[in-house]
Amino acid sequence: MSDQDVDWTSPLVRRYAGRDMAALFGPHARARAWRDVWIALAEAEQELGAPVSPEQVAALRETADQIDLARVAEIEAVTRHDVMAHVRAWGEVCPEGAPVIHLGATSCFVTDNADNLIQLRALRQIRSRLVRLVRALAALAEREAERPTLGYTHFQPAQPVTAGKRAALWLQDAVWDLEEVERRLSGFTCRGAKGTTGTQASFLALFGGDPEQVRALDRKVAEKLGFAASVALAAQTAPRKLEAQLGDTLAGVGVTLGKLGRDVRLLCHTGELREAFGKGQVGSSAMPYKRNPMKAERICALARLLSHQRAVLAETAAVQWLERSLDDSAARRLVLPDMFLTADGVLRAAADLVRGLEVDLPVVEARLAREAPFLAVEKLLVRGVAAGGDRQELHEVLREHAVRSRPAADPGAAFRAAVCADERFDLDEAAFDALCAPAELVGMAPLQVRSYLSEVVAPVLERSKDVDESEDPLQV
Repeated sequence: MSDQDVDWTSPLVRRYAGRDMAALFGPHARARAWRDVWIALAEAEQELGAPVSPEQVAALRETADQIDLARVAEIEAVTRHDVMAHVRAWGEVCPEGAPVIHLGATSCFVTDNADNLIQLRALRQIRSRLVRLVRALAALAEREAERPTLGYTHFQPAQPVTAGKRAALWLQDAVWDLEEVERRLSGFTCRGAKGTTGTQASFLALFGGDPEQVRALDRKVAEKLGFAASVALAAQTAPRKLEAQLGDTLAGVGVTLGKLGRDVRLLCHTGELREAFGKGQVGSSAMPYKRNPMKAERICALARLLSHQRAVLAETAAVQWLERSLDDSAARRLVLPDMFLTADGVLRAAADLVRGLEVDLPVVEARLAREAPFLAVEKLLVRGVAAGGDRQELHEVLREHAVRSRPAADPGAAFRAAVCADERFDLDEAAFDALCAPAELVGMAPLQVRSYLSEVVAPVLERSKDVDESEDPLQV
């Protein structure tokens, strides 16, 4: 069987995630991140007086992009050690810098710090995706702020809301996700220069027993790589708890979009919402009339994956032995890239979905009209109590009228007639109809939406102007 026969690419790369996110986790980008880490170490060591010359640091910088993965694979076939294969391959193209590559470090110095660096870069992209989603949801909430639509509790008709209020609830979750991502970015830490078991013994020897030099090295490495700091304590690896927490952040995005996707699917079922539908798009190979909510379904599927991926990271952190065991390696190699790619894919799909959502006004108005007489119940209760009635007695009276009306051919009309005939409510049909006007039943929903947009969302978008709207087209 040839390599071509078994050539397989994850659908996350081929179908869902953006190319910019996928590129971060490719072998070339990973190798380049390793070299960034080694350069930061060599440069910090040179600045602190270790036996590393400025010329050696310069040589490392000049050859950092000369990466030959085929040569690395040849060396690794002999060494059976990926880090040493990269060290030797780089040394071959940079003989001047070769003597100081990996000086004082352990394998986890380069692998963990590089992983942290890739995660930092990937999380910045997740922030950009979230900003674009927040913009799309804010536009939808603003556009539909005052449009009455039937509310649902237990997926049964309930007091009206507005389509914009519903979008604003999705938006609020997305804003919380964005704030959580920004909080994590502002305090993102790396492993730093901690030595083989976290004691920094090799660096202490390198700097002649001077602990302040070792602490300075640790700080400089983190700063040069763009981190807020390094972790205060580590064993051989960076604490896997940090990746479990990072998984929580990404899974939170899945919670938000899983909810959004299910809501859209339900409203597509009632006919009140429609996904954008391309001119030549086919809904079904057998039923050409169908218009399925395929984007919302994709969102739900990817969001569900994020929850399961988080569980793997949490368990991986929990089962680490003492200073380190290698049973974290395979799980992390699989789950961490996949989790970022999944989050990227679901955010891309969600933003695209929201931008194309259509409210079907005739359906919305028909469903409201059918339920409108029942939706006036709260106002009837308030009116009755204001006229001196007992709230509990009136509640029971209205319940009985509603139950008797439901089997009628037109339940709303039957309920309306029963209430108007009941002297306890002192209503004629015109007064009853005035209570049922949809715009009069949505309470403060329009004001809530506009207040939220101006007081919460506007400042978020103002500080997010660095994010543009350019991204790869969404794949079908």
